[in-house]
Amino acid sequence: MILFDRVSFCYNKNQETSFILKEVSFSFKKGAVNGLIGKNGCGKSTIARLIVGLLEPSDGKITITDEFNAKPYYFSGMIFQNPDNQIVGTTIGDDIAFGLENFNLSSDEINDSINKAASLFHFENMLDIPVSKLSGGQKQMLCIASVIALNPCWIVFDEPTSHLDPWARIEFWKIINELVINKTIGIIVISQLPEDINRFDNICVLNDGEIYFNDSVNKFKELKSLPYGIEFPEGWKLEKLLEDEK
Repeated sequence: MILFDRVSFCYNKNQETSFILKEVSFSFKKGAVNGLIGKNGCGKSTIARLIVGLLEPSDGKITITDEFNAKPYYFSGMIFQNPDNQIVGTTIGDDIAFGLENFNLSSDEINDSINKAASLFHFENMLDIPVSKLSGGQKQMLCIASVIALNPCWIVFDEPTSHLDPWARIEFWKIINELVINKTIGIIVISQLPEDINRFDNICVLNDGEIYFNDSVNKFKELKSLPYGIEFPEGWKLEKLLEDEK
């Protein structure tokens, strides 16, 4: 579980207007797709960076526990929006191996982790392929494989589908659902795309640094209105119109 207990964050403690998060409290649990949505600048990416340790809270407490992973190499990893900002290896195999080599593992353990992560994304016969030969969607999948190889407790995805074509999005969500079913890795997805909301089990909505909504997707569908910058999926809008006509 990830628990935020009255967490605040600001870039300049001497200015009230610098607060990005204002005593937010919520939790994310494994076994579900946890969605984090909100307009630009509302604090979504700040929460992601707090979870993975890139930022420290100004006030409050963040607790990350693990119920399933017996030997995590680290607790939380992050997949950034642009894969080119995250890939460091020259080949697929090099990139997956990069993080593992920092954990004092044996060659056998590293190779085993590389092969397991590569097979999830159909990279097992492509380890020597240069990264420069990959499509945008394949690069995004490589970033995910490289993080999964580290056996994290949690992965935070920051706008993961924004660079993917429709077919790659289907493949992405197939992999995410498999991770959720296995309960080995907790999943948090930050997205601005209304259609991604269809894939969430639980939704946390941020609005101007505060929690606007935090509950199941079914409860979210019952909301009559949303903060500026957030939209319901088109399919939901059609459902509401049909219900109103009955």
